Amino acid sequence: MTTESEVIVSEDDTAETSFLHRLTQPITDFKNADRPGRIDMLGRIGLFIPAVASTLVIILILTFLWFESVPILTDPDGGIGIIVNPTWDPNRDLYGIAVFIVGSLMCTGIAIGIAVPLGIAGAIFLSEFCPMRLRRPIKMIIEMMAAIPSIVYGLWAFLVLVPIIKNNLAPLAGSTSNGLTLLAGGLILAVMLLPTVVTISTDALQTVPRSLREASYALGATQSETSRKIVLSAALPGVGAAVVLSLGRAVGETMAILMVTGNSLQIPYSLFDPTYVMTSIITNQLGYAFVFPLWRSALFAIGLVLLIMSICFTLTAKLFIRWGMKTRGYI
Repeated sequence: MTTESEVIVSEDDTAETSFLHRLTQPITDFKNADRPGRIDMLGRIGLFIPAVASTLVIILILTFLWFESVPILTDPDGGIGIIVNPTWDPNRDLYGIAVFIVGSLMCTGIAIGIAVPLGIAGAIFLSEFCPMRLRRPIKMIIEMMAAIPSIVYGLWAFLVLVPIIKNNLAPLAGSTSNGLTLLAGGLILAVMLLPTVVTISTDALQTVPRSLREASYALGATQSETSRKIVLSAALPGVGAAVVLSLGRAVGETMAILMVTGNSLQIPYSLFDPTYVMTSIITNQLGYAFVFPLWRSALFAIGLVLLIMSICFTLTAKLFIRWGMKTRGYI
């Protein structure tokens, strides 16, 4: 008669054997496979390693930022309340980062609100309406724009865009400004995002099968209707990828924004007010703050919030893309 303890031991042995079998099965399969099979297995391993490595890098960065942020998050004068505290004054051990969060969100919102519609419209023109002899040179110029360093965009904005805002746009709106404003940051960021949106969206639109266009024309749709309702819908995943990449760059951009936003510790209430973004405060003060533990920790906490914001934006954008694909019957 089998006792209960013997049954438990037997189940444990079976589970251990099954685990060892699953662990050694890939090695056995590799030994028994022929040459093409081994090459295929090595290829899959080669693709698997970078995927895991990229995930580990993000986890390690989050862990590092969290570890460095612990002093300010656990300090009586800090804590989680720094996220909603608008006062930043290291001389008094006040490290509220709400000013920088608002500045980053407003700059990003302006840039995305301008760059995404214009970029998608430009991509539709290049893919559907632009003659071939013009499409290639225009696309090449746009791709070259994506390779321009951000400091060059910043210099251009400082010398050209800022005076235009100071001398033309601000007086037109009945405001007084030196040109270093939230609007300047949003506009130059939009210019920097346009090449990414246009290039990726154009490639996505051009991968849509020609048969979809022909079927739409056969049903009496115009070229404009086909471009907007058929081609753009079919290319939604690629266009969504362009938006996700744009969000990431918009939130994390530093040098160009640093040069044109005024870097003033105040919440902007109009487009012509100066602002301070999260990346700029880290760039400006990390060198001074490195020997002061609490100040240094506050700057790393800003980096942690910035990374979490970027991840949340990306996940939200992907959810919208998935919803769009589901409503169109793609998934």
